[in-house]
Amino acid sequence: MTPDQACEQLGQQLARTKAELEQFAYVVSHDLQEPVRLIAGFVQLLERRYKGKLDATADEFIASAMEGVAQMQERIQGLLEYSRISTRGGEFQPVDCERLFQDVLASLRAGQEESAAVVTHDPLPTLSADARQLRVVFQQLLSNAVRYRSEDPPRVHLRAQADGAEWTFSIQDNGIGLDPQYAAQIFVIFRRLHTRSEYPGTGLGLALCKRIVERHGGRIWVESEPGKGAAFHFTLPERPARTAC
Repeated sequence: MTPDQACEQLGQQLARTKAELEQFAYVVSHDLQEPVRLIAGFVQLLERRYKGKLDATADEFIASAMEGVAQMQERIQGLLEYSRISTRGGEFQPVDCERLFQDVLASLRAGQEESAAVVTHDPLPTLSADARQLRVVFQQLLSNAVRYRSEDPPRVHLRAQADGAEWTFSIQDNGIGLDPQYAAQIFVIFRRLHTRSEYPGTGLGLALCKRIVERHGGRIWVESEPGKGAAFHFTLPERPARTAC
């Protein structure tokens, strides 16, 4: 076997393994939904029937069980969504990123006004992409930039720069930032740097962004320091519209 044939064979094996793992994640997350719904139903019955009728410790146990079931449901739904990035993605078609940005900004207006956030941007290109998935990336990164804010009102800027056959998008904020040692960890599914009491969320958003960007043939990373804001960058190849695999 020649080196080229060995590389091709390895690539095929990796592709099959990836497809199998995605299918496994889908099946597990799909099949777990029914038993979790059943557990949730019984815990809700316990709450309605016995809350306030036992002692404070029992009420605390029931509340903890309710919270645990809710978190489990969130994670199962998140895993299902994560597994569908490649298997149920849409076609790649020309997407006006300027219009997409404005649509996302409109959907985030309530949080933007509540925090007195100022979001600006440079001119954005039209690229071939899965519009629904690209919207998820924009929405997640922009909402994070507003959510993880410091004491100062959020200042967020989006720019896009052509670099050969690809575009690099950058979202810069003046928020709390993060330690560079966690720069890769934050893109791992369900990995969080903060507790739910500090910042709500499932730890899924950035993992979704990574899967989506990689499906488009790009990459995503962050540059940040604690207390000095963060700059999230991701690339998208400039290519003709095609059917996504």
